[in-house]
Amino acid sequence: MISALSHLQQLNGNNMKKWILLFLAVCLNVTVLFAQQDWKGDYVRAKQIFDLQKYAIAMEYFLPLTSPDAANDYASYAQYYYALSAFKVGKYNEARQMLLQLTNRDPNWKQINEAQYLLACVYFEMKNYRFAMTSLSQVNGMESSVLTCKQSYYSQIAPIDTLVKLQRIYTTDKELAKALFNKLAAYPINSKNNMLYEYLAQEFKFEKIKKSINYVKKPEYHVAVIFPFNLSGPISEHARNSYVDEMYQGILVAIDSLKKQGLKVIVHPYDVDRDVLTVQKIIAYPELKSMDLIIGPLFPTLIPYVTSFGEKNNIPVINPISLNSSIVENTTQVLLFQPTLESIAGEVSTFAKNNFVYRKNDEKDSDTKPKNEVVIFYTKDIKDSLQAVYYRDSLLTKGFKVSKFVKITRSKISNVGKIIADSISLTQTSHIFVSSSDAALASNVISALEITRMGIPIIAKSEWLDINNQTYEQFERRKVYFIYPDFVEFYSKSYADFMAAYTKRFQTYPSKYTVIGFELMSLVGESMEEYGTGYLNYLRTSTFHKGHFMAGFNFSKAACNSYVPVYYFNKLQLTLANPINEK
Repeated sequence: MISALSHLQQLNGNNMKKWILLFLAVCLNVTVLFAQQDWKGDYVRAKQIFDLQKYAIAMEYFLPLTSPDAANDYASYAQYYYALSAFKVGKYNEARQMLLQLTNRDPNWKQINEAQYLLACVYFEMKNYRFAMTSLSQVNGMESSVLTCKQSYYSQIAPIDTLVKLQRIYTTDKELAKALFNKLAAYPINSKNNMLYEYLAQEFKFEKIKKSINYVKKPEYHVAVIFPFNLSGPISEHARNSYVDEMYQGILVAIDSLKKQGLKVIVHPYDVDRDVLTVQKIIAYPELKSMDLIIGPLFPTLIPYVTSFGEKNNIPVINPISLNSSIVENTTQVLLFQPTLESIAGEVSTFAKNNFVYRKNDEKDSDTKPKNEVVIFYTKDIKDSLQAVYYRDSLLTKGFKVSKFVKITRSKISNVGKIIADSISLTQTSHIFVSSSDAALASNVISALEITRMGIPIIAKSEWLDINNQTYEQFERRKVYFIYPDFVEFYSKSYADFMAAYTKRFQTYPSKYTVIGFELMSLVGESMEEYGTGYLNYLRTSTFHKGHFMAGFNFSKAACNSYVPVYYFNKLQLTLANPINEK
């Protein structure tokens, strides 16, 4: 009885499944029958929304129409307009993906050139310049549009180094060369890219732009000083940043001195710490656009905001203490008052080439054979390491050979003697370069050379002068040369007069930061007095400016001070080894 009942239920179950399947098939056919896609009607509606410039909504309407259905004659059109809508609302990745689908699925579409053109524009917006130019090269019959596209987007390519690299790849693209040529025209004639500017002018017959700078002499000049004064901070923080006050006071003394010469300078101090929001507020002040100069800021995280503001508004920006060359890359309005690590390497290696190749290491030595080997020591300090690398690279371009390039740690400092002894045995050592202010390393280098009794020059940082266990007599005997950009001639009469005026006003003695502030403002002010608003161009094109108490400044080679004073002891008096006569 049970088995018969089960059999009956199984039959009923099978019949039930058949009825369900039949029902679903009928429903599916009915759905298909009543829901045939109206491709044309839907496309027309989507296009109407597009024409109303409702691009985000149009994307939603075009998307279902991009289906590769055999009955859909509008798929490629829908893909194109979907991509164009996405482009209009800045959704470049969605536009790129859809256009790639279109060009791969329907490469013979009758408007494929427009699709390639749009894809190029998308790549330009995404800053994928090489892909953009490849897409443009595949466009046929749209010469006018392609030309307009190139002229528009090429002029927006930044930084200029990117444009230079592209021009080296696409050497025959005249519009690309023109865009680069126009940008190079804004740089001083002595900039590193001037040779490329001249080449493009000759190769493409471009007419060189005559640089006519209209100088205006103003009754007064306004200078913004953006420093971390910490006026609202705790006293301990203010004391820690005392060098900021010293530098600012030097600026004020210079302004007083300029006033006596008949030049009126009004200073506008702005207090900024490390907070990005604060500096953004400052550069948003309307009065900042009327400045003739901005000095600062000092913290690296804030510098790009101010330099970008200066570039955009054609206001010179001078950083008084930074050594970072990246600050002035691809700028026309920014200067570093100090030499960069790269410029120090280049100038000091030139000094070494001129002075340390043909000379005697001892009495038996011949000074007719060149000595081209150099020993370099450095420590783990990031600036020391970078300086050592830059110096090594600069030496190699001048025909030197770096025989030893050694990173010295506390545990390895005893190895200095062996390293120097091994190098000295070659008798071809030109000089030793020590990129460190570490007292122990300095003492070991000098002691090792004392043992060898050979007169091999040492080039070192000026901080060595603060080492207590070394005497001036030792420095002179061992031929130590000091890289000393901020050396102050404090024994001169002019400095004595300056110090007297300063102490009278501020009841304290000036520091090296005071002198930096004074020299910077004096140099700019004296240039303003003679060249008015064209003072920056004057500084960038004239070869040398003698300082009041510092050795001098040269901004003609780069957007930083490329004059690097080197000092040595002569009769126990610190003496400038590479003086330059003012021209």
